[in-house]
Amino acid sequence: MIDLLPASAVCAQLGLRLRALRLARNLGQAELAARAGCSLSAVRRLEAQGQGSLELVVRVAQALQAADGLGALFELPAVTSIAQAEAAAGGPVRRRASRRSAGAAK
Repeated sequence: MIDLLPASAVCAQLGLRLRALRLARNLGQAELAARAGCSLSAVRRLEAQGQGSLELVVRVAQALQAADGLGALFELPAVTSIAQAEAAAGGPVRRRASRRSAGAAK
């Protein structure tokens, strides 16, 4: 479902999840900022608007001990056939040559 949302909505939703996880870990914003090595305003902006650098997201995830969730972020899908493996590799797709009919002009 997240694929159907605009990027700003996805970022806002992730900010809300971040806030919920921080509260579940019983941390204040200032303490999270100190653990992540960033400013308090950066944590506030990340929670409120979902805005921040990728490095900030990684630091905050590490500070919350939630970095394992980042592993699947850009994971390639599992390959189930040779055709999918070739397509994933980006190589040329093999195609058969068209057959010429007996009456076709050369």
